[in-house]
Amino acid sequence: MTSRESPAASLSPGRRRALRAARAKVLQRLFADEYETFSQEDPVLRALIRWEGEDAMANAFADRLYAEILFRREEIDRRIEELARGWSLGRLTRIDRNILRVGLCEILFDPGIPFRVSVDEALDLAHQFSEPEAVAFINGILHEAAVRYAPDKGPFAPAPSAAAGTSGRTGGVAPASGREGGS
Repeated sequence: MTSRESPAASLSPGRRRALRAARAKVLQRLFADEYETFSQEDPVLRALIRWEGEDAMANAFADRLYAEILFRREEIDRRIEELARGWSLGRLTRIDRNILRVGLCEILFDPGIPFRVSVDEALDLAHQFSEPEAVAFINGILHEAAVRYAPDKGPFAPAPSAAAGTSGRTGGVAPASGREGGS
């Protein structure tokens, strides 16, 4: 996902809020996509996932991010399973795996966004939509992904999960209270 205007460039607080809201809408759309009971034309779903707002850059960013995640979903999912040692995609809650998809897509495929911005935004989504226990898990996976697959986005500090007592193992923290698959 390449963007002519880097969302990570020095942005006004209003633009940052618009991009944060765009990421949240992409997350909600990905979450809704996992339920086959909704028609893409359902007016309730369409209202939920609309990201048309006043900020054209945020709208374009949301469109690109969502399309990139769909296009690269298999690769992103393989990386999640590789990094979340001991946790298959099916064991992760729907919200956690989609937060990881959003964060990983930015880290791996948008060179204009520093990894710290991608991680911080994903953690903000986790604080907003997931369980407190999942935040450290998501943080560890995204940090390790950046170190392994986007070294040019460094420098990197030691993995935050190591300081939290997981001995540096990304898979050491169970996401979302150990609930599996559903959410």
